[in-house]
Amino acid sequence: MSKIKQTCFGALLFLGLVLPAQAQWSSVISGTSNSLRGVFLLDSGVAYAVGDSGTILKSTDSGGTWSALSSGTTQNLYDVYVFSDTEGVAVGDGGVVRRTTDGGTTWSSVSSGVRDGLRSVSFSGANGICGGLSQDIIYSSDSGASWQVAQSGFFGGGFFGAHMLSPTVGFVTGQNSIFQALEGTTVDGGAHWSFHPFYFDGNEGNADDNFFFDNMTGVSSGVLFDGTGAIARTTNGGVDWTSTLFPQGMQGIDFPQSGSGFTVGFFGTILHSTDMGATWSAQSSGTGLDLYDVRFATDALTGLAVGEGGTILRTTNGGEEGGLELISAVSRKGGFDVELPLTGAPGVECRSDGNSGNQKLILTFSDELAAVDNVATSCGSIHRIRIDERDPHTLRISLRGGVCNGQFVTVMASGVHDDQGHTLAQATVTFGLLLGDVNGNGVVDRDDDALVRADHGTITNETNFREDLDTNGLIERIDATILKSKRGSMLPP
Repeated sequence: MSKIKQTCFGALLFLGLVLPAQAQWSSVISGTSNSLRGVFLLDSGVAYAVGDSGTILKSTDSGGTWSALSSGTTQNLYDVYVFSDTEGVAVGDGGVVRRTTDGGTTWSSVSSGVRDGLRSVSFSGANGICGGLSQDIIYSSDSGASWQVAQSGFFGGGFFGAHMLSPTVGFVTGQNSIFQALEGTTVDGGAHWSFHPFYFDGNEGNADDNFFFDNMTGVSSGVLFDGTGAIARTTNGGVDWTSTLFPQGMQGIDFPQSGSGFTVGFFGTILHSTDMGATWSAQSSGTGLDLYDVRFATDALTGLAVGEGGTILRTTNGGEEGGLELISAVSRKGGFDVELPLTGAPGVECRSDGNSGNQKLILTFSDELAAVDNVATSCGSIHRIRIDERDPHTLRISLRGGVCNGQFVTVMASGVHDDQGHTLAQATVTFGLLLGDVNGNGVVDRDDDALVRADHGTITNETNFREDLDTNGLIERIDATILKSKRGSMLPP
């Protein structure tokens, strides 16, 4: 995946295709303005995104929220492969390979054996391949702990996409030194390669990413010489390719299932295929920024796309229009609600309803609900869940969380079904519990105390309800006493 910004050719032509009425991809706060070049998502919900200036971000809630990690390099990173919640490999400029075995806390430097920029990495089990500029290819048989050079030092070109189909069979795509798209195949784990140059319907260009369903059938996304795009498809192992052209350059590609694939490109382009890449339809991304990579969980519903300027997009329904979505969430006590944002900084519930520490969450969905398979929590226990009979758009969750004060709590509903036959694989809400944190800044201090004292003796209303810590409808001495007992407590950073 080359992730090279191209010209604006065709922007207006494609506008009508990529902006239907309702976007099912939502923007997520990444916390960085650096362009993000690669992304990887596990079914566990752990995700990593990498990008310019050594940027590495991690999520543990399927891309809903992100935190920055220290990569140990300032080189641009272009791709990442994640084996498990704790182990992964990132590659980038200057032959950089960074590897983690502790969930991203530390990233060690691994010698790649080359100095050219590395652009793509893929594994099947412990065996993996990595492509780079100057048509470099390196390979590993120990989950990226060490690498050997298959070839390097060619004039021009490079390999921007890689896909390891099995421990022995793998594919790279890119461009040769005379501007033809170029596909390479290995059948011995990356040590030796055979190559097939091709054109995108007679056009020169880069083959920027690839995905193979088996030894014979695969697809490649690309950018043509004029900045427009193409998706090519082969059914004979890369010897011959047929191409479909698009107004925008196409970049990352992923098929979580053979009947559901996605590719992203310039100016917010997202395309979806249900027939192994033979045909494609546009989805609405809600952005006009360039997108460079896409990755889905195996359910083909939860997916992430990353791109220009720190852009992260997320879908939980396969990007389809009219699917089931979680719209909002609140914590309800004493008749007043604390908003719990679904992205960005989590909301903070600062009130108690006595010694029980119970929490009542209200989740609102886009459609009326029919059933929910399961609800789990990271702290405390689920006491009761029910679909509101008066408003079936809402799911009410009673959480016993008396031991969770001073913690972030994630509640996840799995297998949410609406009355139209749609299923949302999971709906996740993360919020902080910190008794006494009236202003919601993550720490109980004199500022919170001042707010409670200023409204002493007043009846709880929509503007001061956070100060009513015991939720009895009146701001009084007991609220000040509760706050005093919690002074100095705080949420984790």
